[in-house]
Amino acid sequence: MKTKNDNGISELKFEEAMEELETIIDRLEGGEPTLTLEESLELYKRGVLLSQHCKQALQRAQQEVNILSKNLEGDLVEIPFQGEDHV
Repeated sequence: MKTKNDNGISELKFEEAMEELETIIDRLEGGEPTLTLEESLELYKRGVLLSQHCKQALQRAQQEVNILSKNLEGDLVEIPFQGEDHV
């Protein structure tokens, strides 16, 4: 889902978005003490967008995951994946 302010985030693969998000976190946590307030705020905003992008990608992936299992008749059936929060 591309928005006006997405700055190419919607085009990133999950791994690319995670890598950039990790870099932003490192910079904001003190890896770059010369950041101005404005630069920090822009990085924070991009980090939020990257985080949302990654969360949506994970949700899409979870929806696609199915477990194949045999029913009582021996036929393979698809059972929707239920994540850890359903345990």
